[in-house]
Amino acid sequence: MEAADFELLHQRLKPGFRPNADEHYITLTTHNNQADWINHQQLQKIPAPVLSYKAKIESDFPENTYPADDVLQLKEGAQVMFLKNDVAEKKYFNGKIGIVKQLSESTIIVECDVGDITVRKEVWENIRYTLNRATGQLEEEMLGSFEQYPLRLAWAVTIHKSQGLTFEKVMIDAAAAFSSGQVY
Repeated sequence: MEAADFELLHQRLKPGFRPNADEHYITLTTHNNQADWINHQQLQKIPAPVLSYKAKIESDFPENTYPADDVLQLKEGAQVMFLKNDVAEKKYFNGKIGIVKQLSESTIIVECDVGDITVRKEVWENIRYTLNRATGQLEEEMLGSFEQYPLRLAWAVTIHKSQGLTFEKVMIDAAAAFSSGQVY
């Protein structure tokens, strides 16, 4: 970066900035515990009751590779992010932000810029790939699966998880960055 780049960046620095709740900002943090704390605090501010959605995990799917929360806790009014692309109807994509509009034990409706989206559970598979030396073909073996709504709370997310995503309104808290390259 050159001096002009640093000056441009410093013009965006707004210590103490607090957006209105209806502006739907997302905070990028350096550590998971920071993002989790912000999300928990914001969820607690909503007076609606919490509903929990338990993932269905079959066979071998290690906890450290879960693609979503194994117990997703939501309230109507919560800011959420989609965790997978909608390959069937193309209504949402990984990183899309919305607001939970309606909840029941079997239904989640998220309000987004494209309208209301009725969210369906998605399945992620844990697959082992091996090379069949006799045929030279790559073979796959499904070891397990993880089924859950493709959502997470999204008032905050780590910088790492935000890579490749685009946000309209973002705040960056990189004060605890552990490497100069972490916030590139």
